[in-house]
Amino acid sequence: MQKNLLNFLLIYSMVDRRNFSTFLGNFQTMQLRKYILITFMITVSLLGVSWILFPKELNYSIMTDTISYLGDYERNPVGWIFFSISFIFASISLIPLIIYLHKRIIMISHMGTWIGTVFLYIGILGIFLTALLPDVYGTDFFKDVSLGKIHNIAALIGMFGLILGLFDYGMLFFIDYWPIFHKNHEGVYAYLSVFLIFLPFTLIGIGTLITQIIRNKLGGEWPGAGILSFPLWEWMLVISFFITIYGLALRLPQKFPNIDKN
Repeated sequence: MQKNLLNFLLIYSMVDRRNFSTFLGNFQTMQLRKYILITFMITVSLLGVSWILFPKELNYSIMTDTISYLGDYERNPVGWIFFSISFIFASISLIPLIIYLHKRIIMISHMGTWIGTVFLYIGILGIFLTALLPDVYGTDFFKDVSLGKIHNIAALIGMFGLILGLFDYGMLFFIDYWPIFHKNHEGVYAYLSVFLIFLPFTLIGIGTLITQIIRNKLGGEWPGAGILSFPLWEWMLVISFFITIYGLALRLPQKFPNIDKN
């Protein structure tokens, strides 16, 4: 009995240490692939349930309704909780991946990488807060400030944090690729395929900016029609962000000389 208990505690201790190590971004190749697949499926499934439970009579559409509408407990009284859980889970599950990327990208530039990583953490915090603060305009928060307005502020902080973080990372790979920017040493990740990972997010980010400027110039009403629809671009921007993070994690080498020194 005592021996079985000791064996159980030993196994539990090993599993617990392995899980903690994973949360610190220490993935083996297969672990990383499984982690990305499982966390992606959980996030999408929860978001999908929220969408399915959205009242049919309100006709939810990515052309007219933002992602946050799924988290409005007045519009989506049953499904909103699944939206919140989805975004909370997504924000937490991104942390180990950001740590994993940080440990590799820091070999290009210590200061530059920390700047990008801090912005990404701010973006993740924004995602987390959008889940805790639903997009509900009819609810007063601290008297004259609506919960929906605070939600929008959190969403903007999250969006700009993620954009600036990935922009910083992208610039580091650009610097690393061209020898003119590092004359005294070899590039760490000097292969062109890394740039292709940033392409969807970059193009969609630029597209979002251009279309919304055009919509405002034309005096178009919210949320915009057709290609000028903000919710459409918001959906594409969120999807492309995850593609970029997952793509970078899968593309960068799992092991690199002296990587643990950084």
